Amino acid sequence: MNELIVFCLICCLGMFVQSFVGFAGSLVAIPLFSLFLSPKTAVPTYNLIMLVVSILLIFEARAHVEWKRVGRLLIGGLAGVPVGAYGLKHLPLHIIGLIISIVTMTFAVLLLFKVKIRLRENMPTETGVGLLSGLLGGAISESGPPVVIYGLARGWDKNAFRATLLTYFFFLCMMANLCYLCLGLFSMESVRNAGAGILPTIAATVAGIWVKNRVNEVIFRRAVLGIIIAVALTGFLRHAFG
Repeated sequence: MNELIVFCLICCLGMFVQSFVGFAGSLVAIPLFSLFLSPKTAVPTYNLIMLVVSILLIFEARAHVEWKRVGRLLIGGLAGVPVGAYGLKHLPLHIIGLIISIVTMTFAVLLLFKVKIRLRENMPTETGVGLLSGLLGGAISESGPPVVIYGLARGWDKNAFRATLLTYFFFLCMMANLCYLCLGLFSMESVRNAGAGILPTIAATVAGIWVKNRVNEVIFRRAVLGIIIAVALTGFLRHAFG
């Protein structure tokens, strides 16, 4: 019961952030999962909830989706997810924990300090960004950072940025869940936990959408990324040194 409560609270926090800024939900949730729960069970279950909640987010942002960008990113993204999912199943838990912490901390620092990376907007670049995103999404449900950094580097419009990312993540999430099913990573416990967490998570998502229109987004993003770095550092120390 305690693990279920922790799982639901982390899901709510992650999807609140996701609905507010359009990304960073997994950057918040996955490092926390790695501190308290097994990533091999928590990541697939979190993806089940994300699949349902993402429909609500896409509907809210549907007018600003740039479908051409979504399609180009998915070419690499959908190819990378199965490879990442295979890694999730077969890599040792402490290795997965270290990967989660290092990837999370690296991208959070880049985002926090707005590190500029020059990237051309063409098919090879977007396929490569999508591939890296899909690998991370399948393995540790952190598909966002590569695409977020790419969008920031290209200066995407704020509304299009959020809506396009949410739509892209939805299709990756569908592929990830299919891979987890084929690899036997779902269990009755996964379904039960997802069922218990879906209503609280939807409520947190609606709250995030409501807050989005009333709070300074810049300040909130910085606070979120600061928390992410702290959690990722804690996870790194725990998994590296026991």
